[in-house]
Amino acid sequence: MARKIGRKLLGFVAIVTVVQLGVFYHYNHLFSVANKGVQSLLNNQAKPESLSQTEQAKVKQLRAKYKFVTVSPDDQYATYVDGANVLHIYDLETKQEVSAAKNTYPVQYISWISDENVFVGERVQPGNLELKTVDVDDGSQVIVQDFAQLAPDAAFAKIAFSQYTNDVYILINTSTTSVIYHIDTMKHVDEVPIGGRYIKNIAVSDTQNRLYFEDRLNGSYNVLYFDNNYVAHRVQLNAALISVVGNTVYYGDIDSNGDVTSVYSEDPSGKSTLIQTLPTPTPASNIDVTDDGQLRVNE
Repeated sequence: MARKIGRKLLGFVAIVTVVQLGVFYHYNHLFSVANKGVQSLLNNQAKPESLSQTEQAKVKQLRAKYKFVTVSPDDQYATYVDGANVLHIYDLETKQEVSAAKNTYPVQYISWISDENVFVGERVQPGNLELKTVDVDDGSQVIVQDFAQLAPDAAFAKIAFSQYTNDVYILINTSTTSVIYHIDTMKHVDEVPIGGRYIKNIAVSDTQNRLYFEDRLNGSYNVLYFDNNYVAHRVQLNAALISVVGNTVYYGDIDSNGDVTSVYSEDPSGKSTLIQTLPTPTPASNIDVTDDGQLRVNE
């Protein structure tokens, strides 16, 4: 599958038109962030807003009724997709809808790009996926990439990006295989050489372009990272990848069911620190890390 997709994408890059280049320039703008504030984030000194009890109750209410409920990094907005396949952006502070975007194809994946845009992954048809961005303010949409000639059960598993280097990594999985694509600062699309691994989750550091990943090997889950030459380095065996904040990775020890029992951080030098022992084993997908390194466990 990887070879077919690679040939498809390389062919696409070779024949990209002026119009498509314009899309890439727009895409580049989405990830460009002013230099102010970068250092404070990397030093874990950012001060994100915390969800009030009322806002937490609203998010819980949305999750009980809709799919793809996600909260923006600054805790101001929430997304949800209704039964008509419309993506809604809801302001948790003002309690009002900000924008709505009708999706042509079934939504398969949602994630945030800073606090102003979201990634939306759609399933055009079996074996054909489309990735686009949606603007929070007006719901305008821009297609980023089309992925064709995939296996019928291929699906977006995770999108990781650095808003400081503009590197984007796209994990697409089937039930048995994985492939990762990298869009670099020049908007070139390349396949990451993962060596046949089955990868469950990915995350990327902000300035070092380290691609952290959780792979599955013989029933065991492990956290590693690729350096810029795609050489794999071990972070922790029998562990789950949770998140990367700045250049610090967060991972969890797991029990026999694969649930996280305790959460650790590791800085770029390899120093690990116990952050918290959880009172109840929790799936890694239910654990968030705020910009200041605080854990938030979602129900």
